[in-house]
Amino acid sequence: ALIPVSSDILQYALTLENLENAFYSMGLAKFAQSDFENAGYPDWVRNRIVQIGGHEAQHVALLSGALGSAATQPCTYNFDAAMADVNAFIGYATLIENVGVSAYLGAASSITEPAYVTVAGSILTTEARHQGWLSSSVSKNQPWSGPEDTPLDFDEVYTIAAEFISSCPSTNPTLPVQAFPALTIGTDGTITTTASTANTYVQLVSGLDSNVFPVVNGKVQGLPQPQGISYAVLTTSSTNSGVSDSNIVAGPMILNNPFTSKVPNPAPNF
Repeated sequence: ALIPVSSDILQYALTLENLENAFYSMGLAKFAQSDFENAGYPDWVRNRIVQIGGHEAQHVALLSGALGSAATQPCTYNFDAAMADVNAFIGYATLIENVGVSAYLGAASSITEPAYVTVAGSILTTEARHQGWLSSSVSKNQPWSGPEDTPLDFDEVYTIAAEFISSCPSTNPTLPVQAFPALTIGTDGTITTTASTANTYVQLVSGLDSNVFPVVNGKVQGLPQPQGISYAVLTTSSTNSGVSDSNIVAGPMILNNPFTSKVPNPAPNF
């Protein structure tokens, strides 16, 4: 879905920042320094995550200030899986930050006011630093996925966010976005979703590269495994260029394939 109105884009960004802010607040309230140390992390890890939490609170304040009294308010969230233990919290933080990067990157072409472009850009680069630090310094995995990050459109990002949202205040403004059904792709390619898989394809998106792969008898055929974090959606479009919100039927699913420093890391080409 295209969100051409700048106020809608700010509300959309604030919806994501409210989620991130609540995520860090909840995680830091639950896991003390001793919990991080017992999980094997140095003492500086939680301290840095406290700083990240402060950044997310500032992002909320910045966007709320721009929107004034009309600003969307925090929702009620379900982070149960992410709060299972410290490792889960850090793993989910890494993925949520990456979705934030993809969200701002995907929205960039729809922002018309130069001042808002600068604000969004300044948040995007900081979120990317958060994600790279969590993935590499903390989890000892790759600090990036490839030469370019992956943009996602409004509906795709909202679909991922909606998985964590239980309910929102009725007074919140209604955003022109929709959440698609969830999508899971098993290691053998089996598709799990409430949507029909008949005559569908999986579009894989990694960096600025994407392509579609046929689904046969409920299994996607020949799906590559690009390095780092990528996204997959289920679509009825048989052509890569034809994929749009009007024919996406499920997803995105986040794919994560860690890679070592001892291999090349070129732009994906599939």
